Amino acid sequence: MQNSQVRFKELRQKLGLSQLEICELLGMKQPTWQKLESGTTADPRASTIVHICKTLGVSADWLLGLNKAK
Repeated sequence: MQNSQVRFKELRQKLGLSQLEICELLGMKQPTWQKLESGTTADPRASTIVHICKTLGVSADWLLGLNKAK
């Protein structure tokens, strides 16, 4: 999860959004996003990953730290 928590934060910062703003965009509660960024969510739901990727235009492989290309 180490790489993915970095990617969640990196993605949010590249978009120039606060945690609250990205949560509003995604329709997600801030504590959920905070757990993704901090890595305290050991195993995020696949549906959550898919929603983030589709909404923000990134690949799941990139978001999860499986490859370098967005």
